[in-house]
Amino acid sequence: MRTSRRFGYIVAGPAEFAIHRRRGRTRKVGRGISLFCLPLIDRCYLIPSAAQSIAFAADQITAENQGVEVAGFGVWKIGDPEKAAASFDFSNSAAALTSIGENLRNVVESAIRHQVANMTIEDAIRKRGTIILQLKNELAYIAGQWGLVIETVEIRNVKVLSAQLFSQMQAPFRDKMRLDSETSALLTEKRLAEHRLAQKEEIALQEREFERRDLERKSEAARIKIAADSQLQAFRLEQQRELVTKEEILHTAQAVLETERHRHKAALATIEDETRRRQIETSNTESRDLALVKEMSAALGALKVHELNLGDASLSTLVRGLRRALGNSKIKTDP
Repeated sequence: MRTSRRFGYIVAGPAEFAIHRRRGRTRKVGRGISLFCLPLIDRCYLIPSAAQSIAFAADQITAENQGVEVAGFGVWKIGDPEKAAASFDFSNSAAALTSIGENLRNVVESAIRHQVANMTIEDAIRKRGTIILQLKNELAYIAGQWGLVIETVEIRNVKVLSAQLFSQMQAPFRDKMRLDSETSALLTEKRLAEHRLAQKEEIALQEREFERRDLERKSEAARIKIAADSQLQAFRLEQQRELVTKEEILHTAQAVLETERHRHKAALATIEDETRRRQIETSNTESRDLALVKEMSAALGALKVHELNLGDASLSTLVRGLRRALGNSKIKTDP
């Protein structure tokens, strides 16, 4: 940080105010200006116009007689260099800035203590905006008197000095969170149990419906089986009746056939008897000519007769018979 120059050509930086005084009167004031300072009669002051910051931490008991600590920071700068030069000695700018920062810190901490003393712990922790607004209002007057501009005041932390008290203050929230958590867990478990119960009931209903349908299918199958068995039994009875009827018809036909057979046998026996009787009668009444023919066959064979002329028709018939009987003899008959 540059200090005041006693003489020579002086140029202020962009973040510096230059105050040129001659014989106790201000001749020139400005930021970033240049000037020529004469020895012995002139004084030149270079005042920084850049923003400066201060940190503060104030502890105070609240309206409940419980200690809290409020920590934060503020940002300020010199807005009116003439007022600042009149309030602080800028022959050494660094020392002047340090002095301004210390004074502002004391003012801020005093204002914080005044506010916190009338607040509860809860308000001190929660209502930081109110504290900041009050601080700015109280600093505005003093800053105006010193030629300063308060850019901002912020609170970083509000700390309860008693660890036990702070833990007790957190207990309701922890308990509430625990209660909410356990309540949520219980509600979740209850909903899960209700969901499981609903699923079990649905499964039971489905099982009962399945059993009912299965029973209906079995009953229908049993009914169909009974009906089929009844129809099969009726068919069998009908077949048996038809079979019995056919067997009766067959027995009747067999009886009739047997009767007819016996009748035919009897008729055949009669015919055979009659045929036998007629054969006997025929054999008894056979003509002597036929007997003679039969006997002549052997005689003709022995006599080696090859031709025989017969004029009688009966003899011709007899000779034909002989011809059939004699294969090698040639008999010529004349009609």
